[in-house]
Amino acid sequence: MGDHWLPYSAAALASGAVALVVGTLGLPMSSDDAALLQSAQLEEGRWLLAAAAFLFCSVGLGMGLPTFLFVMPLRGRRFGYLGTAALGLATMSIAAYAALLVFFQALVVEGVIGADEVAGIGDDRGVLGFSLLLVGSFYAGEALLAVGLLRARSVPRWVPALLGLHVAMLPFTGAVPVLGSIGAVVVGIAFMGVAVHANERFQLGRVSAIA
Repeated sequence: MGDHWLPYSAAALASGAVALVVGTLGLPMSSDDAALLQSAQLEEGRWLLAAAAFLFCSVGLGMGLPTFLFVMPLRGRRFGYLGTAALGLATMSIAAYAALLVFFQALVVEGVIGADEVAGIGDDRGVLGFSLLLVGSFYAGEALLAVGLLRARSVPRWVPALLGLHVAMLPFTGAVPVLGSIGAVVVGIAFMGVAVHANERFQLGRVSAIA
C-alpha cells in the first residue's frame, strides 16, 4: 500500500484542526441560559457556521487519524493505536454534536424550548452521557497520543506538550469558560504541528529513496 496517502491525511488533519478552532470560537461561551437562548434566536448564522465547522472537523480529523500512526512507526505505536481509536470515537461524536446544534437552534427559534427546558436538557441523563462520551474520548485520545509522541520522538516536544496542556486544562474549563476557546487553539496548533512534521518526514523519506 505504501505511504502515498500521507500528504492527503496530513492535510485533512490540519484542516480538521482549523475547523475545530473555528467551530469552538463560533459558539457563545456564556454559561447563562438566557444569553444562550438569545444568541440562538438572533445569531442563526453563527450557530449554523459553528455546526458546519464541527461537521467538517469530524470529517477532517477522521481522515487525518492515520497521520498520528505514521509518526509513530515503532516506539509509542501501542499508545498511537489506543489514542487514534479514542479520538476516532470522539470524531464521530463531534459529527453528532454538529447535528444537535442545528436541531437545538431550530427549536429555540420556533419557540419550542425556553429557559426552563434548557435547564432540564442540561440535567438529562442522555445528554450528560453523550457529553461525557464526547469529552472523555477526545481527552483520552489526546493523552494517549501525547505519550505515544513523546516515546516516538518523531515530532518536536512542544507538540505533545500542548496536547498535555490541553488535557490539564480540563478541570478548570467549567469554572473559566474562556479556557474552552484557548484550549481549542492549543489543541489545534498541536494537531497542525503533527500534520506539518509528518509531511516533512514523508518528503524527506521520498528524497532519501530517490537519492
